[in-house]
Amino acid sequence: MLAVSVLFFVLYPYWFSWYLLVLLILLVPFDFIISLPGMLTRRIILTLPKVLEQGENGTLVISAIQLKPFPAWCIKTWMKVSGDDFKTWRRFVCGAHRGSRFEIAVDTSRSGLTVFEVKRIWTVSIIGLFCLPAKVNCRAAVLVIPAPARPLYTVALPRGIILRPKPGGGFSEDYDMRPYRKGDPIRSVHWKVSAKFDSLIIREPLVPPAHSRLLHAMQWDGARERDLILGRLRWVSDYLIKWDLPYYVQLGDKGPIAETTSHQALLNYLYHVLGGMAEVLQAPATIPARFAWVFHIDANSGENKSL
Repeated sequence: MLAVSVLFFVLYPYWFSWYLLVLLILLVPFDFIISLPGMLTRRIILTLPKVLEQGENGTLVISAIQLKPFPAWCIKTWMKVSGDDFKTWRRFVCGAHRGSRFEIAVDTSRSGLTVFEVKRIWTVSIIGLFCLPAKVNCRAAVLVIPAPARPLYTVALPRGIILRPKPGGGFSEDYDMRPYRKGDPIRSVHWKVSAKFDSLIIREPLVPPAHSRLLHAMQWDGARERDLILGRLRWVSDYLIKWDLPYYVQLGDKGPIAETTSHQALLNYLYHVLGGMAEVLQAPATIPARFAWVFHIDANSGENKSL
């Protein structure tokens, strides 16, 4: 605007062009003085659901906040939107007054983690003669999870808790009856049943086997494989949780291993490993040195391997 006034004064040097130029020159420091406190105290926040189903409607909300109640005009910035196999930039303008919002529809057609990042904003003065940059660190991420997809080979999946004899004997709410074998402790003999069958019968305590199950999902190469692997991982996870079978999960050969006892725990693991980092991944206190049951999931099939 100032440049246009100078050009107008040079090309049309009459008295009113001079007054217009002087007025605009005086407006610059006035605009700076009344706008600077508000420009220095403007920030934005990004609000986004942590998890969305693939195909579900989701919205990213960009809100302007005021650290101090000073006036300013608007906030301009560029936002980076990145995922597993894409990266784009999007420009937006958000009003600087409290309560101003700017909404962006989230693309949930692709699964995986989508990250929205803003590192710098420009706050425009009240009259709009200049803008002031400021560094910010705004980041939000959403995990888009595909629908469960049953792997091709699931015959070997456990169907309930299998009880095994308790090492060293002792007390247990679950037990089995069997004939006496040499070396069994006499205190384990069930005398009433032994008298009925006229032979020594042992009351053997049963306990669930040690928790040493692992779901191992391979890394994907492309959007199609990502949809298949995450969908199959979700299906097997839901299956084990349904049967009350906790397990460990690992994404890739070098990914961290986490204990999983619920569907939410699996989502937290994927959110962390894929780059969300909203929560610190709590590593289990102890990890089995050797897993007794491993289920490998890839884009071609899902297969069970007992080690």
